[in-house]
Amino acid sequence: MVVTTLVQPDVPARPGIAVRAVRALQHPRPEDVFPLAYHAVAAVILAAARYPGWRIAVLAIPAVLPRAHFYLFSAAPGSPRYDPKRCVNTGPAAVAWWVVLSQSSLLVTTALAVAVTGGVRSPLLVTVFAAYAAAACLVGDRLQTRLLLGATALAVAAMAMLPSAWAGPELPASAHALLVAVAVLGAGALIKPADAMNCKRRGELARAREEMAADALTRAQSLEQIGTKVAHELKNPLTGVKALVQLGLRNPAEAASRDRLEIVDREVTRMQEILQNYLSFTRPLQEVTPRRVELGRLVSDTLEVLSARADGARVRLYTQGEAAIDADPRRLKEALLNLVANAIEATPPGGEVDVEVRPAGGDAEIVIRDTGRGMTAETLRRIGTPFFTTRDDGTGLGVVLARSVIAQHGGSLRYESELGQGTRVRVALPRVAKGGRDGPCARRR
Repeated sequence: MVVTTLVQPDVPARPGIAVRAVRALQHPRPEDVFPLAYHAVAAVILAAARYPGWRIAVLAIPAVLPRAHFYLFSAAPGSPRYDPKRCVNTGPAAVAWWVVLSQSSLLVTTALAVAVTGGVRSPLLVTVFAAYAAAACLVGDRLQTRLLLGATALAVAAMAMLPSAWAGPELPASAHALLVAVAVLGAGALIKPADAMNCKRRGELARAREEMAADALTRAQSLEQIGTKVAHELKNPLTGVKALVQLGLRNPAEAASRDRLEIVDREVTRMQEILQNYLSFTRPLQEVTPRRVELGRLVSDTLEVLSARADGARVRLYTQGEAAIDADPRRLKEALLNLVANAIEATPPGGEVDVEVRPAGGDAEIVIRDTGRGMTAETLRRIGTPFFTTRDDGTGLGVVLARSVIAQHGGSLRYESELGQGTRVRVALPRVAKGGRDGPCARRR
């Protein structure tokens, strides 16, 4: 016979009502002093006016019940029910309903206090609107708070229909006037706990958002490190496969398989480019190391690297202009390689790509013009979005990499294009690079 034992993880039990009540006494909130003081002052004035004792005793209910409701059912110290991280993404409607329901006890108890101290003739009538005022301060004027205001109006209408014998005796004019002034101050005292809770919850939610953002960044960095390692590990086998394929292409004995080997060679080259783009995409998280750079020479070196690709596409390359800035030449050349390569890809045979370097005030500007097919407004809007590309064999990371590198230097990248009119890429660079760490998430300019 096999005996199976089910072991469940320890789940903290929610404290009972008695335990939470004890905690409420051990951890009183400073803001609770204001409502209690208001009710105590009102009770003293009523007693001095020789108001019936049982009616004065009823004032203890609105003095205690809303606070007891808070401690016993919503936020007793140590209660596991409230977790700020679970509330970060809560919709405004759900928050509004929670606020209105939590203030409903205040409406009921203040209405009770008014009913036993004169009804609509009560000097405490103004406190009935404290529940709506507190809810509106927390979540604003919306459907939920309007429903609470409607309930307040119904409560006042119901009190207006009470027989005079139920409402209680009239107060002396001096006591009535004094209680009216106390009630106005008391309305603010009754709102104080809601305001304090609002400040507390906002602080907790802000800290929860910061913690969640930090956790998300840590996970993203871990995934980035894993992706970079996988990309590096794949590069070596692909290099070996490419070498073997090229040997096969040069072997006369493999003439029958030449077409297939050429397909494999192209696909391996494409995979290598994807891996290289990904590795370049993650590299902008590193610091840039600026030094004096002649942009004209850097552009000429870039076009020389891409000359074979341009020749194969029958696209003419031109460069003109000169400017000197402080920049990281290796990183900046990577960005230019991607931008010019994209221009070559977008230009039909017989077209041209012109790269102009020119001073722009105290800074420098590189303008890349092509005579290609241009872009639609929708494509222009999405250009630079990771993994968005209009080419079947593209990755969508080239422009992202270029934008990130340029942003790290404190510059900006802007595209201008119309269908059939070609494209202009404007790269603005400051004379002195900032050397930031904006990386792939740099703000678009």
